[in-house]
Amino acid sequence: MLRYLPWLLVFFSCRSPSPSDAVALDSAEYLDVNGFKLFVRQLGNGDPLLVIHGGPGLDHTYLMPQLGRLGKDARLIFYDQRGCGMSGHEVDSTMMQLNVFVADIEAIRQHLGIERIGILAHSWGGFLAMAYAKEHPEHISRMILMNSIPPDYTLWQKANDALFNAFTPEQRQAITGVQQSDAYQLGESAGYENLFRTMFRPQFANPGYADSLTLTLQPDFETTSQLFNYMMPDMINYDFSGSLRNLKCPVMVVYGDQEVTGAMAIPAFQSINPGWEIHTLRNCGHFPYIEAFPQLEKIVVSFLAR
Repeated sequence: MLRYLPWLLVFFSCRSPSPSDAVALDSAEYLDVNGFKLFVRQLGNGDPLLVIHGGPGLDHTYLMPQLGRLGKDARLIFYDQRGCGMSGHEVDSTMMQLNVFVADIEAIRQHLGIERIGILAHSWGGFLAMAYAKEHPEHISRMILMNSIPPDYTLWQKANDALFNAFTPEQRQAITGVQQSDAYQLGESAGYENLFRTMFRPQFANPGYADSLTLTLQPDFETTSQLFNYMMPDMINYDFSGSLRNLKCPVMVVYGDQEVTGAMAIPAFQSINPGWEIHTLRNCGHFPYIEAFPQLEKIVVSFLAR
């Protein structure tokens, strides 16, 4: 169940600067998208960069404020997926489907008037990024997959198993302790925040950095997070290898050198297209925007410039 397997992600967008980009943005709005209200925040100036958060079930705030520092190099466009964060929570099974989430991304692109948008996807968000690339390759200028889940379901399951097996007995005991706490048992957001931080701590090269991770869950998180179980049919046996192989835009793949998933996913992405940029960041786990921001900023700025 997704209740026990939180994963993360991010998304990226890019176009040529316009005169309006000369002034740094810091704005927030609600967009009526496909009969739903999505929360969208823009920050910074330069090439537009659509950021798709991971989870599933989290929202864009876990990427902040650290990733927001890229705002001096790009116009960051954050949004909360439906059922997450400050976007609408009145959802049902018909809304929690992959094609709907892809349509939301396309609607945001159209609303912003960006013909070809770049993509930066973090963790589980890579699933949405690859799905969007399959349906709308003509509207992607470039794509960055940052700590993304692998391009096919079999590898994703192997990565999940490897991550679980990498936990020490002490780390598993700490997770169990949180799950047995009153806050978690009562479904309080504080209990889930504590659970996520405890589960994510081993995914840092330096576990102390986990305290820098922003986790601000909504009071109804327990209910809304369960809605993502409706997406499981879309995730079982997925394989984006073929559609990614036909993708014409530049692609960059980023992992931390201490991340279990990277060892499995990197060869898979290289086999899809040997010409893609592959970066392994030193002394870094699943959250490079926290642990290795100078390295991350350097390669992102270089990638955008090309």
